Amino acid sequence: MEPLKYNCKQGWPKNIIQRLSISAGLYLRNYKYVKIGITCDPERRFKEHSRARKYHWERMIVVYCTTSVANANAVEKWLIESRPDLVNKWTGFSGMCEHPYYYAYLLLGNHKRMEK
Repeated sequence: MEPLKYNCKQGWPKNIIQRLSISAGLYLRNYKYVKIGITCDPERRFKEHSRARKYHWERMIVVYCTTSVANANAVEKWLIESRPDLVNKWTGFSGMCEHPYYYAYLLLGNHKRMEK
């Protein structure tokens, strides 16, 4: 399995968030931990997450692509608020620099790394 996969949906958040929620639930069947996030550079962001100490992230699935940072934030916020089984908590609006495309992704992992 490839560690970074693009399986992007596009459109208005209200039209796709239910499908993304179902995807998150299906991934939770095979992975112990699932986290939603947004970025304008999935490759860079996956490398950053790969160095995280708390979780061992094995894969990143890019699930949504948009030209609107507001839409990316809306997708992330809705999934965090409606899916308490995800490992992240909503902390507010994600500010990203101006970019042509914004992506929502799911991180998938099985084991927590040992705390130092």
